[in-house]
Amino acid sequence: MDCPRCNVTAGVQTVRGVEMELCRTCGGMYLARGELNKALEPTAGDLEYSTVDLDSFEHDDEFGIISCPRCLDVSMEKVEFNIYTNIILDYCPKCEGFWLDGREKHRINEEIRELNEASRELPDPPMLSFARFIWTLPK
Repeated sequence: MDCPRCNVTAGVQTVRGVEMELCRTCGGMYLARGELNKALEPTAGDLEYSTVDLDSFEHDDEFGIISCPRCLDVSMEKVEFNIYTNIILDYCPKCEGFWLDGREKHRINEEIRELNEASRELPDPPMLSFARFIWTLPK
């Protein structure tokens, strides 16, 4: 697979058990459908779904439009990672893969760590605690 930014052949790197295409020149990487969830910091929920669901796909970034490195003939759409992060990823509507430019993976992991920390600091609502108690009772 060639890097859609540099047009050099990307190499394969394994991160968290996921083999991904990584450009050694610009640091960009292609993640196939399902791999974004696996290659990033662990968190509750589906990062791919929350990123694509209800997105307008009308975002600008400094990198511009690229063709999907897997599909080749499909322009990738701009999607904002997990709303309000200002991290714009490239998303292929055909194969549902993502292209992350340069330091976007690092920025996303920082965001996930902050979200995980914030969720640990918030106490559970009383109704959730009550529901958990009810679920533990013998039937």
